[in-house]
Amino acid sequence: MLTPPAAAGAAPAGPQWHWVTAEPLTPEAFAPYGQVVGREAVQLETRGGEELTLDVLHHERRPFRIDHLNRHHLATQTLVPLHSRPACIVVGAPDLTFADPADLHELRAFLLDGSRGLNLAVGTWHEGPWPLLEDLDLVNLQGRDVTWRDNEVAHLERDFGVVVGVRL
Repeated sequence: MLTPPAAAGAAPAGPQWHWVTAEPLTPEAFAPYGQVVGREAVQLETRGGEELTLDVLHHERRPFRIDHLNRHHLATQTLVPLHSRPACIVVGAPDLTFADPADLHELRAFLLDGSRGLNLAVGTWHEGPWPLLEDLDLVNLQGRDVTWRDNEVAHLERDFGVVVGVRL
């Protein structure tokens, strides 16, 4: 349901808001989007000769205001929080196209408690993880070409006038 954020008085100007309620990260709930990294084995995948790279990402806490989603077609992406820091990620199934704003109703948000990470399946739409404390460091294993050739973007605010918020 597309609704503006709660405000006193007149409705705020700007984009419409689509709200997603975060749920706990479990292997069963996350299965359509990839795998949970913990004690379970995960399957890394590359296509088209893509190579994997490993680094550490740093994110500062910021409002949950998602104006776009990304996805990668050449490799899975594994994200594991360091220092037991909690986070939240918004995902959409690989079969979504975001050619129609109705796809927004298929988005889900998951809470990472800091004890496990996730492995995004090839083609899974995502934004985040978003820190729930002041900041977040994540081990990031993804395709080498993600920055210049393997990053499809769905521009939610630009194309539909919609931003996504998360209810924790």
